Amino acid sequence: MSEQRQDGQPTAPKPGRGVTLTERAAKEIRRVIGEQKFDPENTWVRIGAKGGGCSGFTYVLDFDQQGPTEFDLSFEQHGIKIVVDKKSEFFMGGTELDFNDGLLDRGFVFKNPQASGTCGCGTSFSA
Repeated sequence: MSEQRQDGQPTAPKPGRGVTLTERAAKEIRRVIGEQKFDPENTWVRIGAKGGGCSGFTYVLDFDQQGPTEFDLSFEQHGIKIVVDKKSEFFMGGTELDFNDGLLDRGFVFKNPQASGTCGCGTSFSA
């Protein structure tokens, strides 16, 4: 299943699939892209999960200048291009990425409906 239009451009994820961004998360991502002097037109946000962490999986959030491959799903929200590898999407389908900007809890927050448990750090989950 591809989440791209025929012209190769990303689409919005289907309900329960992919990863969605809140406007706050998108705003912070745009800020960091500008701060790092990345080209916004050629910068993708790669979101995934890998084995490890105190609950079994840990979230991955990084910038990607290459874009999606045949093993990825891609979406665009709030002007941000998102890439999720298909294996991670299995564990993260329907996840919302938000951003807290409080003094004590500043950072990205994953709200994953697939997670059966999380740890206190907020970057690790079990499925």
